[in-house]
Amino acid sequence: MSVGTVENVEVKAGKTRSLGDRLILTIDEGSIAFIRGSVFNQEGRSVAGAKVELAKIQEDGSTKKIDGRVTNETGSFVFRLTPDTAKYRITLKPSNAEPVSQDVEIDGAAVYRVALSVPAAPK
Repeated sequence: MSVGTVENVEVKAGKTRSLGDRLILTIDEGSIAFIRGSVFNQEGRSVAGAKVELAKIQEDGSTKKIDGRVTNETGSFVFRLTPDTAKYRITLKPSNAEPVSQDVEIDGAAVYRVALSVPAAPK
């Protein structure tokens, strides 16, 4: 892939113009709210394959599940959201322990960071 410019491309109102595979547009990260997080075990090591859920906290305090992820090999996850003001709950659902949650308030386009730790398994 090379970087360059495409000039003098005319698009008439109500029409589309194909540029084939010659144009790749990237996401304007300044217009998105990201919740980026990591999951750790009790020893502070990254946990790959952990289930993480995202829920929006409603006005009445109830939650509505929006999305779910599984952490990658470095224990990381990311959710992309609209930058509208809202409150979200990130919940880690370990297979051998109680769920762990953390609330995050979004108030614009930015990166919001979360760290969750898997609780010790009950004895």
